[in-house]
Amino acid sequence: MNGRLLSRIHRNDEGAALVLALILITVVALVVSVLLSYGDTSLRTTVALRNEAGTSYAADGAAEIAINQLRQGQFNNNPTSATYPKCFGAGATADTVTLSSFMPGTTGAANTSAAVTCSPDPATGAAGGLVPITDANKPGNAILTLGQNQNEDGINVKALNNSIPFTVHGSVVSDSNINVFSGSLDSNAAVYAATGCSGTIHTPAANCVPGSAADPDYKSDPYLDSANAVPPYRAVPARTAASCPGNVVTFQPGYYDDAAALSALMDGKGSNPCKGSVWWFKPGTYYFDFHNSGGQNPLLSGSDVWTVSDGQLVAGTPINGAGAVIAKPASPSTLPGACQNPITSTTAQGVQFIFGGDSQIVLSGSADAEICGTYNTGRPPIAFYGLKSGSASTSTANGLTLTSVPTTDGASFGATASVANLATADALAATWTKGNSSSQTGTFTAAGYAAAVPAGSILTGATLRVNYQNTANTNNDTRTVTFTPKDASGAVAAPIVLTLPTNTTTTMQTATFNLYSSGTGPLATMVHSLGYSGASAQYSSTVKHAGTENVDTIQLDLTYVAPAFRGETTASVSGNCLASTYTGGSAGQCAVLSTPTSYQGKFYIQGTTYVPAAVIDLVLSNITAQVLRFGVISRSLWIKETGAISYIGPVIEVPDNSPGFGPGGTVVYVNVYVCEAASSCSSTTGKLRLRVRVLIFDPSGTPSPPSRNITVQSWSVQR
Repeated sequence: MNGRLLSRIHRNDEGAALVLALILITVVALVVSVLLSYGDTSLRTTVALRNEAGTSYAADGAAEIAINQLRQGQFNNNPTSATYPKCFGAGATADTVTLSSFMPGTTGAANTSAAVTCSPDPATGAAGGLVPITDANKPGNAILTLGQNQNEDGINVKALNNSIPFTVHGSVVSDSNINVFSGSLDSNAAVYAATGCSGTIHTPAANCVPGSAADPDYKSDPYLDSANAVPPYRAVPARTAASCPGNVVTFQPGYYDDAAALSALMDGKGSNPCKGSVWWFKPGTYYFDFHNSGGQNPLLSGSDVWTVSDGQLVAGTPINGAGAVIAKPASPSTLPGACQNPITSTTAQGVQFIFGGDSQIVLSGSADAEICGTYNTGRPPIAFYGLKSGSASTSTANGLTLTSVPTTDGASFGATASVANLATADALAATWTKGNSSSQTGTFTAAGYAAAVPAGSILTGATLRVNYQNTANTNNDTRTVTFTPKDASGAVAAPIVLTLPTNTTTTMQTATFNLYSSGTGPLATMVHSLGYSGASAQYSSTVKHAGTENVDTIQLDLTYVAPAFRGETTASVSGNCLASTYTGGSAGQCAVLSTPTSYQGKFYIQGTTYVPAAVIDLVLSNITAQVLRFGVISRSLWIKETGAISYIGPVIEVPDNSPGFGPGGTVVYVNVYVCEAASSCSSTTGKLRLRVRVLIFDPSGTPSPPSRNITVQSWSVQR
């Protein structure tokens, strides 16, 4: 029994040893396996890290090459240029640097290629929501008044809501004084006044310091054209339903001289079929030189004040709420934002409203207006322009004669009715010899009388002179001249029939006909509306006796005043109220642009206002954004903000320079794409490995390689 027990115990020890052996073998195997795994992982990691390092080196090297090309190249940051935004030149693919097989591959691998793209940072002025604004295409000050009359305020401010100041973004300069009558004037820049300030003025620096500035002497759009011609004359659209389809009245660029017709169209009265319309002035140049007052044009009556008292005036390229260009403005339109703004679009095509003589515009009632200028890289987008000088003169075209005889009665005057015989008063004449006493009529037609008189001209004199004779000296003959003028296009107008006096002598006599008719007759009307180019004159004589009928000459004398650029001065219009000392609009004083105290509309000029010889006087109450953008230059500026105003932003501004060459610099993103073991690479076939943000700065303000400064603002490895 004990033996069986000992035997059983012995067999139990052998089993335990086996288990221990198995455990030991398993542990050793696991340790070996782990060690082998670590070794394999280390080997694979070494290979992977070596490949990753090669890729990183390739990306870094490609970025360095591209940045050096930016330093050496001619990167163009002007969005209006055909090469924009080509960072590396002007070629079709100049926004990409291709580096084929430029980096040796790792052991046994093919060379690495890369492609580097470049694009302006959309958050800067080089691209995206802003356009290039520089010292070259904006005024130096938000407000500049040039008047130096000690009896006239340079700037007069009445901010009646004490909690909301009259705010200006940009410097303020008066070549005389600044009078803040109530409230305060706040500017984020310096304020200068040559003869001092009164009232409350807040600026980052001193409230007001002595200083003055010169007239920048901006030129009008026509002046910049070599012809410097007055735009073509336009009649004001008729006050009929046909003029306002869809409640939009369309105006064409040109010369307008009738303030009364413009005011009547936009009066908003109940009988007006275009009441509440949008008055759309298409992009282009408009010259307003009104001749209503003082008998300047007998065909026009009223005053030289254009009053917009109804609807919405939109001037420029129309856009929708998303900023996209549309065919015509919506009716009603949302202001501001109804026309393309040169502060937000380099493609903005707007208007230039030019005012001459004593012409004025007044916005009244609840009428809205938005006037948008045209973007330029080298000059401000002047939307509202006042002429400093110029006057109209009388042109004389006397002794106009025929140049052809298109028709003649062969039985009467025949071949004697020739240019040579009829051109001048001399011994030669068109002759008809009649040998019997029967009643007979002889005729011929002379044509020519050419003169280039443009539409919009004011006729000041017109005389037709006829030299004729009959040797029989009877007083029962009848003679007529049918005068048929042609407008500037050559179209024939209605004929004017003139009756000659009967014979009183056998010698040559002269009949003189006044075609001027006090400046309101058919010829004056045609000349004003359509211009003049020539005429024909048919001579007809009914003779009842024997004798010789002679016609020596038929001549035309014209005097007229053609459209001209007239300054806002007394030299252009005697007693011009725009030139009078302005103290707030008393009798005999006027402003070229004004709104009355009761004005409740919205008014915006998206562009520079330049009226150096005139005054601007605005009362503002219902505005929601900047009123005068891109600055204002005038002789004197009067601003009144009513107590109801709630807009707290700048009312007048000059925009800040956008980032770009010069003071701001241009920011671009350089993206590096790497193609491992490939002979070529592109942004589509490669993998983005590196992104670099680079600031390019040209101290001279223009591209100046290789002296331009390069600053790497970030270096971001992409995985």
